[in-house]
Amino acid sequence: MIDITDVEKVLNNEPNENIICYEYELRPTIIVSDIKKLANITNDYGYIFNGVLKASDRYIIKGLSNGYIIKNTVEKALELLTVKPDIEYGSVVINGKTIYVMKVFRINEGTSLLSDELESESIKKFISTLYQVCVKLQANSKFIDASEDERNDYIRDMLDREEYVIKDQTRRGLSENGVAAGEIDILIEKDNAPFTIIEALNLNSVNKDYLGKHLDKIYTYDTTGNLFNVCLVYAKIKEFASFWERYCDFVKQHEYPYPLISFDEHINQKYVGSEIRIMTTTHNRSGKLTRLYHICVKILSK
Repeated sequence: MIDITDVEKVLNNEPNENIICYEYELRPTIIVSDIKKLANITNDYGYIFNGVLKASDRYIIKGLSNGYIIKNTVEKALELLTVKPDIEYGSVVINGKTIYVMKVFRINEGTSLLSDELESESIKKFISTLYQVCVKLQANSKFIDASEDERNDYIRDMLDREEYVIKDQTRRGLSENGVAAGEIDILIEKDNAPFTIIEALNLNSVNKDYLGKHLDKIYTYDTTGNLFNVCLVYAKIKEFASFWERYCDFVKQHEYPYPLISFDEHINQKYVGSEIRIMTTTHNRSGKLTRLYHICVKILSK
């Protein structure tokens, strides 16, 4: 239960680092980082205010409209943490303006984002390596009219020169009909364990049924629950920009075997080329986060 007297006392003091303010921010994927920060502080607790601005020397109460269900934001944010801190939350009215408050208590053992392990250097290195391989494939004219298998063989051979153990056409998990074992395009192993799966396909349009089946196959093949997997698209298309836009729209709305938590199209800004695009979708699989990298390579036409 939020005590309005305590809130007023905090807002009448000078700003400090254990008080986080937003004029308007309702996204759990943003709020969770603030909850993590406050749960790991040396003080007993900290506050997150929604509807308040923090100036250099004071707090400015802006207020929000009624009807915001803060409980939903808190619960969804807590799902993204390894250890869940105690949080008191609610709304208070100050000077006729409604603000929403979260009081986050410190936890001795600390907490972290489930997504932190998705940002490991080993994953970043692999995606960077795969991107460079795709650049070389794209520039090689012999792959303009190549089959999916021929392109996959090139990807496999180039990755095999790195530190990874590569297995292609490996039988694993279940096939599309759920009866026989599935046949993975490329399975990457590291330290004697599955590291990631690459599911590749040729596309000349956003064929929703075909693409959806390939996305779902990744999770039937991945029996371990890898931290990340890759959907690699060889796109033989003239209007690549509009193709990519339609692709992103589809994968953000697709009903995956595991719930979609978030997506990130900004990762594409880390890479310079306009003819290879990358985005990610992040999913909750059995209480842990797993990430799917979507890499689309434009295949040049003669």
